[in-house]
This record gives sequence, C-alpha cells and structure tokens, in this order.
Amino acid sequence: MKAKTLMGMIACAGACVSLSAFGNNTNGWFGVTVDSDITRINCETNGAAVSIKSNKIVLDNAKDTALTITPAVNAPTNSNDGVFVIKATALLTPSSTNDFDVTTNAKAGFAVGVDDKNATNYYGYANGVWNKLTAANVVAEGIETTFKLILNYRDFKVDFYAGDDAATHLGQFNLASGTTAPLGIDAFGAGSITSITGEYEVAVAAYAVEENVYKKYGSVAEAKAAANAAGKSAEDVQGISSTGEIKGKNETAANGMSYVVCTALGLDVNNANANITVAPLATDTAVDKITLRLTNENLGPESNLVGYKVSDGETEGTVCNADSIKIPLEAGTYTIKPVLKNN
Repeated sequence: MKAKTLMGMIACAGACVSLSAFGNNTNGWFGVTVDSDITRINCETNGAAVSIKSNKIVLDNAKDTALTITPAVNAPTNSNDGVFVIKATALLTPSSTNDFDVTTNAKAGFAVGVDDKNATNYYGYANGVWNKLTAANVVAEGIETTFKLILNYRDFKVDFYAGDDAATHLGQFNLASGTTAPLGIDAFGAGSITSITGEYEVAVAAYAVEENVYKKYGSVAEAKAAANAAGKSAEDVQGISSTGEIKGKNETAANGMSYVVCTALGLDVNNANANITVAPLATDTAVDKITLRLTNENLGPESNLVGYKVSDGETEGTVCNADSIKIPLEAGTYTIKPVLKNN
C-alpha cells in the first residue's frame, strides 16, 4: 500500500531563514479544513474522489487519482520573501519505503515509511529523493501526525518538522532549483486529512545584491546578517512596507526616524508621534558623561539590534547601547539618533 504523502510544492531562487524569525512574521495563504464538507480557503481542489468521515478527508487512492489542492491565483502572497510553510494534520499510513512514489513535478513531501529492517521512520522528499529524517518518535499507527514543511526558495532549502517548534526539527535538504513558486499539494495513498494550511513569511527588511535586485527577509536581524556576509554593512539594510515597497536606505518613517530602525524597534512606522524615551540611570558612575537609558516598554523583539548615536549637531559620537547612552557634560543641545548596530 502506498504511503499517503503531501507534496507537489513547486518552487524560486536565492540565505537561510530561522524558525523563530519565520514564526514572528507570517500571514495566511491558503488551506482546507473539514466538517460536513471540505472548506476551501483561497484554494481549489480537483474533484478527486474522496469521502468525508468524522470531519476528515478520507483517502484511498493512487498518484494518478491524487487529491490536488491548488492555491487561488489571487491568494495573498504580497510582501513575501520566498519562504512558505505548509502545515498539515493527517493520518499517515506507514508504507514500505520500496513502494514510495511521487506525482509529476513534486518538489517536497512527507510520509511514514517502514524500511527493510522493519524500522518505522518519518521520510521527507526533496530534490528527487526520499530522505530518512532524523530520529523522532513516530506516532503510533492509527494516530494523526501534525507536521510542517518550511520551503525557502531564496536558497532552495526545505526543512521538515514533526510538530511546530524547533525541538521537532527533523532535517534540512536541498530543493530542486529552477522552479518559480509553490503551485499546490497532491495527496494520495491510504489515510485521512484533518487540515492543511499554507502561510508565507512577510518580508520586513532587505538589502540590494546589485542595483534594483534585492534579497528580502522576514526579520531585520536576518537581513543584516546576510548583508554582512555579503560584505555590506548595517547601513545597507532597507525597510519594507506592509504593502511590499522597499524603502530607500535613508528613508524615514512618519516620525522622521529611519524606517528600518523603527521596524527593528517595533515602533509604528505610520505614527508621527512614535518615539524613544530616555531617563538618567539611578546610579551613574561615569565622571565625564551623563548616562541615560532607554525607558520604552514593549519594544519589538529586535530592539537589541539598535544602538544610539549622540550628536551635537556637528559631530556624531560612537554607537551606545540602550542602557548606556552617554551625553557630554559640555553645555549644548544633543540629539540621540537610533541606528542599526554593525555588530
């Protein structure tokens, strides 16, 4: 009996994404759920013969009669950076690995297999090969599996998870190159599907690999790390609006501060009154400076990427950390400018 697999996610090009960054910046894309019938969210199915029992899609078919789920042409994927996630809860019938099969143009898949030594493992399909995934507690036969595939088309990688957090990571493999975008999912074999959901990562920062050619990322930290790895500096990291517009290097948010810095701080880029607040340390041991600290509460998780330059209008000082912003003792008017740190 063939393993029921979820596959046929057809891919596009070009740095690695972390699970934590992905989890912070995702939007819904498409999916199916089941009650008395299949509920389609921004997608269509091909009408393959299935039955609905106990709020599940029940399958017992071959690859040439696979259930196909295809995202709608107008399904939202704005502001994405080429990173997608497919999550599913399904009853996967273990199958001999000798019987593993795929549908035409399949790029990634997930199944439960029994090898020639009668050992049961999770398997992931990538780049034309079924790969035995790292050791994990495969659920008992007859129990549903919740699994996830993160498809990263910036550098053609796919990550497999037997759950929804880093502890359930089963391995990373190369995707076949030369493809353009996920086109859909094929499901066939013996088993059932409770739900399938697709999400895409929302790009918030980018850097230019060449003029007008950008790599986009779901976190400022990843964009900065990638820019640094390419020999560029934090000044080359650019913000991205909620509609996907890449902002200029020196472009500001509504409050006049750097757009990408506001993104890292978690400040509302459209709020002209969004600002940073500082106060003196309770005990300041510096003898040649006044030491201030940032007092904003509920800043974004990437606020640690930001440093603070003190300017007297003519010169800018070195970059200070949020808890040690140094103001000269000399009389004058000083401005604190938040910037992305280079280290």
